[in-house]
Amino acid sequence: AMAICRWAGYPDLFITFTCNPKWPEIQDMLDLIPGQKPEDRPDIVARVFMLKLKELMNDIKNEKCFGQTIAIVYTIEFQKRGLPHAHILVFLHPDDKDPSPSQIDKIISAEIPDKNSDPDGYEAVQNYMIHGPCGQAHPKSPCMVDKSCAKHFPKSFCTETTIDEDNYPVYRRRDDGNTVDKNGVKLDNRFVVPYN
Repeated sequence: AMAICRWAGYPDLFITFTCNPKWPEIQDMLDLIPGQKPEDRPDIVARVFMLKLKELMNDIKNEKCFGQTIAIVYTIEFQKRGLPHAHILVFLHPDDKDPSPSQIDKIISAEIPDKNSDPDGYEAVQNYMIHGPCGQAHPKSPCMVDKSCAKHFPKSFCTETTIDEDNYPVYRRRDDGNTVDKNGVKLDNRFVVPYN
């Protein structure tokens, strides 16, 4: 990876692709084997994950969903629960570098979808893309260090996506009233982990 960085410069995108044991392809296979859970069948989990990762890599390289790439590096790791995830570095062609805030908004969101117009999106964000609760609502959360969240949640509300002085995006997080309930605590867009 360091040799590629010397040749191509810093990566433009850092993507984490995480296996979901509730993917229908995994659940359908487990239904054929009574009493089996994903942790009992790492072969099925790994096979489905690799097929989906291959599809994602095709979208990035051949379908050019982020623009033309000049290099891609990825590594696969396994979480404590045994689920695989991939860390992917994408190096874009110079013509596709430095996306505008509006281009970023087309790819990445840090907001809770509307429950009525996008119930599936709402449920996915509620189940998988909310940080916390932490802070005053849960001071003993594992992310809390010296009475502050080590992941810097809650983020600030922001009416539009901007690029900070270090060239990192500050994602749009509007105060639109959408909330999710997690462990009895109402959380808003300030607690959304960016997703696409």
